[in-house]
Amino acid sequence: MNSRRLTFVASIGLAAFCAMAPFSGVARAQDTGSVNQAFQIARTAVNPELQTKVVSLYGLGTPDAIQKWYVIFYDPSVASHGRAVLVQNGQIVKTYEANGGTTYSSHLAFDPSRITSDQLALNAAENYAAKHNIAYNNVRALLKQTSVNKPFRWRIELMDSGESRGFVMVNAVDDTVADYVSPNSAKASGGSGSHATGSVAGDAEQFGSDVKNTFLGIGGDLQQFFTGERTVDR
Repeated sequence: MNSRRLTFVASIGLAAFCAMAPFSGVARAQDTGSVNQAFQIARTAVNPELQTKVVSLYGLGTPDAIQKWYVIFYDPSVASHGRAVLVQNGQIVKTYEANGGTTYSSHLAFDPSRITSDQLALNAAENYAAKHNIAYNNVRALLKQTSVNKPFRWRIELMDSGESRGFVMVNAVDDTVADYVSPNSAKASGGSGSHATGSVAGDAEQFGSDVKNTFLGIGGDLQQFFTGERTVDR
């Protein structure tokens, strides 16, 4: 009798473990880091028809994790066509029109299903920095579609006590490092489009333009986020 009871209990335990295992696997597969959690929170602040039209995602954090996310949705009802939602600590801090002179294009809005793991992008940037002896203690992350013909990439800016140490471009498709742009190259670029598409100089120019449009498009919060200064709304 005792033997049968032990067999029964063991069978129940095994069945429970097997039932739980697939769900654990699914949870890990769907875990795309803090960016996906931030998006799920941010989407509740906009109308349903806007929730699948993401213009860009900007994050600020440490080498290990992003703590603050700016999620911008394409919104033709406002002059800039951009609706910004700031998410921090799992909560919406504020939502407002992205303003400052930039007009967002519907052609560059992307479906949220294309959002990939910020954690894997951070890991790729960290590995690159370690290999090339680049010291940093903070990061600024950007995910956006710069052109319909250009690769979809994370741009991870490596920061060391407020100073840029360069930008690591990480392919969103496979989390491989595509390029590195030095801070001097990005600072010198003026967004004139004079360099060939796909070249290091061209990528630096594009990144410099993206950074400029970023803080102009969202206002003082994001200008401070990228440059440490705040002049847009003063």
